[in-house]
Amino acid sequence: MDFVHRVVKLSRKSGIQARLIVTFLLLSILPLGFTGVLSYTKFNEAISAKTSTFVSDILRLLTSNIRTEVTKYENLADQIMLNSEIQNALRNYDQLNDMEIRELHWYMENTVLQDKFWLFATIKTLQIQTGDDQVLYDYGYGKLKNGEIPRLLDLAKRNIKADTWTVATMANGEHTLMLIRRIPAMNGTEGPLGYLFVGIDEHLFSQIIFGSVDMGEGSDQVILNGSGTLLSSKNHLFPTGDYVSSDDPLLKWMEPPKATGTVSTKTGTYFAVYSHNEELDWRIIGLVPYDYLNTESKDIQKEIFWIVLLCILFAFLFTILISASVSMPLKKLISGMNQVMNGKLHARISDDGQDEIRYLADKFNNMTQELSMQIQKTNLEQAMKRETELQMLQAQINPHFLFNTLNSLKWTAMLSQADSVSNGLGALAELLRSTIIQKDEKISLRNELGNLGHYLVIQQVRYGTSLKMECAVPDELLDAQVLKFLLQPLVENSIIHGFEGIDREPRIFISAERIGNTLRIMLQDNGRGIPEDKLNLLLESDGNPNKNRLANIGVGNVRERIKLHFGEPYGLEITSEIDRGTTIFITIPFILPIGGEDSHDTGVGR
Repeated sequence: MDFVHRVVKLSRKSGIQARLIVTFLLLSILPLGFTGVLSYTKFNEAISAKTSTFVSDILRLLTSNIRTEVTKYENLADQIMLNSEIQNALRNYDQLNDMEIRELHWYMENTVLQDKFWLFATIKTLQIQTGDDQVLYDYGYGKLKNGEIPRLLDLAKRNIKADTWTVATMANGEHTLMLIRRIPAMNGTEGPLGYLFVGIDEHLFSQIIFGSVDMGEGSDQVILNGSGTLLSSKNHLFPTGDYVSSDDPLLKWMEPPKATGTVSTKTGTYFAVYSHNEELDWRIIGLVPYDYLNTESKDIQKEIFWIVLLCILFAFLFTILISASVSMPLKKLISGMNQVMNGKLHARISDDGQDEIRYLADKFNNMTQELSMQIQKTNLEQAMKRETELQMLQAQINPHFLFNTLNSLKWTAMLSQADSVSNGLGALAELLRSTIIQKDEKISLRNELGNLGHYLVIQQVRYGTSLKMECAVPDELLDAQVLKFLLQPLVENSIIHGFEGIDREPRIFISAERIGNTLRIMLQDNGRGIPEDKLNLLLESDGNPNKNRLANIGVGNVRERIKLHFGEPYGLEITSEIDRGTTIFITIPFILPIGGEDSHDTGVGR
């Protein structure tokens, strides 16, 4: 609640019109902004999901195309590797003369390769080497760069698989996709007889694999082998033959089972999807630039922005009109109040609205009219009061004369042995002394109990009742300060309402205890009790005075006085049972008088 109070207090530092404008704008901007951002986010998520599905389907198709294309070259390598003539030539290369080598070349081209020449459109080089690095056969118009063969042989020897796929550099600097096949002896008793090198034109290979695939402007598809060498790509955004480490942005995002991610490079930021061919140990990566993906979403973003802006402008204009419908009548109301403050009680406000401000204006007009009438009435009453005061001065009785007269009547009653009359007059004199002469608002609990005793004596004389009161108050609490007439109205309420019509001797029991810094007083009677639906009415302020009361102070007045003097934590608590009686708990602070002694001690017994 403290937070709410602080917010309300802070907001009231500005005018109603400003608060209305801010509130309307917030209520329009926040939902519109949230809706726009949410719509844009959901749209992007949908685009990403559909793109992921689309690219994944393409990569599966590419994987199938790659497998088909690679199988052609693997079959070629199988045909060469399994040929018995080539096996014998590799095994006995040192014993072959030039004629036998030429015959082998003729045999290769006219027998082994005759039905495979359609493949040679994409083959740049085909070479067979012996186990000791001698060239047995070399076909092709392209020559490898110096030093490539040893490097390729080293890769093939370190690979546990029969086939090694990598990229080689030709003598003219172009890159070629290279298949290196280890040629084992068919009898299985010897080590590798040699190696087959098949160089494939990477550009033609790329066109065959990726030519029919279009993933959007600026997109690319990349093939990497298991060691991280970039074998081929469609648009060559990444150089063919480069080694791609696991820390490179192109591979860093790949964390199974994650199949999609974001790749940031010098050329831009891409939405990436990859597929892994376990047989070849190739990774096929599809890259779609976010600039292409976000083309439509950016258009939608602009449309959302303009829609939100127009809605805000409309809300602002609407807010101005609504706030003006509140602030302008309020300004007229304030102007009328200022006129009244300046003494113009005839001021009236004209308002033809149908809202609460019209109601306030009507009430203001009624108030000013009533105020004028009350001022006239007050002036008349003041004149009558002054006249009455003059008359009262002529008939005023001295309080001391009143008390001396009561004491004289008391002694006369005692001499006449009218004890009840004597006691009643004595009690009345003491009660009037405490009420009229002693002006202190707080008295000791001892004196309050004394006044209560005097009041009960008067009641017994008046009604001839057998009412009994018992007190159980510790001595150390008798000097505690309480409000004057704290207990008397409560006891009076029990006598007037509680004991009416009961068939048992009325009793009132009073006790007190100290709980920390709190004084708790209990007042209990054995009357007829209070119905539950009347308990709350009992605590209301006593608007109708009772002529039978001593001072027209009711239970509600007692509660209000406690709240007024000591604050909200203190007050009255009432419980009641029908035909069993009523119990009232009074809670007030425990306060001792300055000096520790109450000067108005009546010596009430306990």
